[in-house]
Amino acid sequence: MTILRFSRLLGLLAVLAFTGTGQAQDKVRLPVTPTLSGTTLDGKPFSLASKKGDVVLVTFWATWCPTCRAEMPTFRKFYEANKSKGFELVTVSIDDNMRDIADYAKLSNWMTTEKQTFPSLWRNASGHRDDFGKVWATPSAFLIGRDGHVIETFTGVIKPEHWQRIRNAVNAAPERS
Repeated sequence: MTILRFSRLLGLLAVLAFTGTGQAQDKVRLPVTPTLSGTTLDGKPFSLASKKGDVVLVTFWATWCPTCRAEMPTFRKFYEANKSKGFELVTVSIDDNMRDIADYAKLSNWMTTEKQTFPSLWRNASGHRDDFGKVWATPSAFLIGRDGHVIETFTGVIKPEHWQRIRNAVNAAPERS
């Protein structure tokens, strides 16, 4: 039992050392311009490269993550308020089984076809490609500037001051036409 607790503690320390909360891009080992492509949950092709010119928040989440589920209304509200300013939200599920996502969608108000207006992908789908590396904690989010470069990373709940930094990034440059 003690070995198991020690192992979990080491794992947690590794997560904290690797990701950090609100760390600048140079603190994590990501490509300057990450790639993400695949098919959205509603069957449309998606490529992060096509969003160059927008500020993009890519968040990795899971249906079994209570923090992820609790944050989705905040993500949606921010997206709806800022999409006309050149902001894009992309959610990527790291669930092992697509059935888990489908079951969650039946219970979830935000994943309905009428309300799901931002791209959502499944990381384990055939044809999914990204170079964001191992996601050690959920949620994990990556803020990407209009130039396609990672500005900042977040793990866990995105705090009000982080949302303000995201808002500042959206408002800092001209809106995409």
